[in-house]
Amino acid sequence: MTMLARKGGTPLDLDASQVLRIRQTDPRLDEDLGNTLINAGQTFIVQEEATAVAAAVRAELPSLCRFTHRLGAPVWVNARMAKGPMPLAPHHHVPGLGSALDIGGKRQYVRESPEEVRSAVQAAGGDVQPIPAEGLWVQGRETLREILGSLEAWDEELSTLE
Repeated sequence: MTMLARKGGTPLDLDASQVLRIRQTDPRLDEDLGNTLINAGQTFIVQEEATAVAAAVRAELPSLCRFTHRLGAPVWVNARMAKGPMPLAPHHHVPGLGSALDIGGKRQYVRESPEEVRSAVQAAGGDVQPIPAEGLWVQGRETLREILGSLEAWDEELSTLE
C-alpha cells in the first residue's frame, strides 16, 4: 500500500495494484484539490507531486510506464492493463501527438510513437496491437467510433487543437 495525503491532510492508503494512470493536475481540467490525479477504479487527487507519486507506485507496480501528454506533461500508465498502440482519428493528427493506447475503457493520447507505445505495452505484458496503418479505412473507423460514442478519451481537452 502507498500512503498519500488528500487535501487537508486526510490520509489515502492507495492499493498500487489498482492504479491505471497518474498525472499532474491541470487547472483546465481539475478543481484545485491537489497536485496529482490518480485513476485507480475511482479518481483520487493527492497533495504529493506527480513524480513522487509515480515513483512510490512504481515500487509496487513495475508495469507503470511514463509517457508524455500532447502539451509535454508526463502521464504514467499501468502498461500491463493497456492495449496499444491504437490508431489516431484524423482530428487527432495534431502537433505533439504520436500515438495512443487504451486503458480503463478510455483512450490515452501521447507524444510517443506507435513503436514506443508498442514496446512499453509488450514489455509490461499488456495487450499488444499491431502498429496502426494510416489508411483511410483505419481513420474512418476511428472517427466512426468517436461519433457513435464508443470511444472516450482521458483528458480530451489536452488531445486536440486549442
